[in-house]
Amino acid sequence: MSLGDLATHLIAFIAMGFSLIFSALFTKTWRIYTIMKNAKKFKRIKLTVMDVIRPMAFLLSLNIIILSVWTAVDPLKSNIEIARTDEFDRTLESYAVCQSEYGHIFLPILLCINLGCLLVTVIQACRARHISTELSESKYILRALWIILYVSFLAVPIIIIARDKAEAFYFVVTG
Repeated sequence: MSLGDLATHLIAFIAMGFSLIFSALFTKTWRIYTIMKNAKKFKRIKLTVMDVIRPMAFLLSLNIIILSVWTAVDPLKSNIEIARTDEFDRTLESYAVCQSEYGHIFLPILLCINLGCLLVTVIQACRARHISTELSESKYILRALWIILYVSFLAVPIIIIARDKAEAFYFVVTG
């Protein structure tokens, strides 16, 4: 397995894990909010399993489609960069960089979809945070979402700044 394949798998795992987490949090808060909103109006509502699974399946399918198209059109390729040589032009330090010709198109699409899901989940948790029931942990979900949203928006500029140094970039991306 090449370094480009590893990078492709890493991006896929990050995108899929992100969409799984936030679609699950969204469906949980959406379900509680819908039930409690209709209970205030004395309306009976029945939410089926498919009602809860549908947003998660949609988001996962969207991520899978985009990642599959990206892999088919332009898979990541690894390039060896020589960082330092000695006086005899022998390599002392090198590192590998995975690059994609169309990554500047596919990565923002993935970021917009997944960060959009995060924002919708935060909005849904804000709407459901005042529900008083032992089944509602929306207040705690909202706190966790705010932290993750803050870290997500802080990490993007740090990753861009750290791109020039391989060690710093690796540390930031893995963190």
